[in-house]
Amino acid sequence: MTTSASMNKRASEILAEFQSRGILEARHGPDTEVDCIVPVERAGNTSLVFVADADKVERVFAAAPSAVVTTVELAEQFFGLPHTAVLTSKNVKLAHALLRQAYVDRDVRQSEWGQIHESAVVHESAQLADDVVVGPGVVIGRDVCIDQGSVIMANAVIEEGVSIGASTVIHSNVVIGYDCEIGSRVIVKAGCIVGMEGFGFAEDDKGKRYRIPQLGKVVIEDDVVLGANCNIDRATYDETRIGAGCKFDALCHIAHNVVMDEDCVIVAQTGVAGSVRIGKRVIISGQAAITDHVSIADDVALVHRAGVMSDVEKPGVYAGIPIQPMRDYFKNIAVAHRLVELRKRLQDVEKRLAQLTDE
Repeated sequence: MTTSASMNKRASEILAEFQSRGILEARHGPDTEVDCIVPVERAGNTSLVFVADADKVERVFAAAPSAVVTTVELAEQFFGLPHTAVLTSKNVKLAHALLRQAYVDRDVRQSEWGQIHESAVVHESAQLADDVVVGPGVVIGRDVCIDQGSVIMANAVIEEGVSIGASTVIHSNVVIGYDCEIGSRVIVKAGCIVGMEGFGFAEDDKGKRYRIPQLGKVVIEDDVVLGANCNIDRATYDETRIGAGCKFDALCHIAHNVVMDEDCVIVAQTGVAGSVRIGKRVIISGQAAITDHVSIADDVALVHRAGVMSDVEKPGVYAGIPIQPMRDYFKNIAVAHRLVELRKRLQDVEKRLAQLTDE
């Protein structure tokens, strides 16, 4: 794996880059030099670490790193370290994500194969920006357009008429079906299938099923991440759409004609049936299932293997099959754990009533 070999950044430079974005607030202590980002447990005297919890303070003192990113509340505890710069942040986890992206992330453009591998098959009509990286075994079809800074890794297949925006990464063994649109800064991880035909069949009076052609497309907006082995079906007529900023875990299935609004989070093994409408910032936890033709409001969270069988009209946390508000779900679960006991008590009451009746 190719990463940045060394950060070689001074604490003041890191602050200057991220203070203007509201990620870092201030620096205290010396203007030290940082050459790597590591966990607290592996910290050395040239490294930067992130500390959001008080239980890691002692470890930082033992390691004396070059810099620590921490909360305002914890910052004063590190002021006694003479060779450690203290950078404060309102959101240490967010700072962790963005600083690592900026300084030590994998550099997918540094391919061991060169810019375009000789085994790649690129149609003569395809339009690739001059810096697009194409790995071995890639197939790029007719009239494909790929914008600046994008990377297509080994054995990916980009069918005809596909458009891919800037700085998008298509990992190995991905298939992007014909006429689909992929935005900018999208990450499609290994094994994903985008734009294959959805599950649509008509049945005759003898129970035989006949394929309904699915001739729409898939539109993936900017800043989406698709985890490994996700499947996004193309629409029957128009489009299946995944809104900007949505993040998918591995092994999720989105059926034809689904429209998902921006900044949703979809956890592993979720299944969404056809023609579902999903609002903004919806969170769907692992192994949830959503039946076809329902709508889900903005700011809904579906947890505990939720099964959605009808519209969800109000924001909130829902769980169970069929779903119910979280508070009701926990009450019902508590009762369910006592069903054997309650059944026995009911049987005892029935026996006593029978005895009273006999008397």
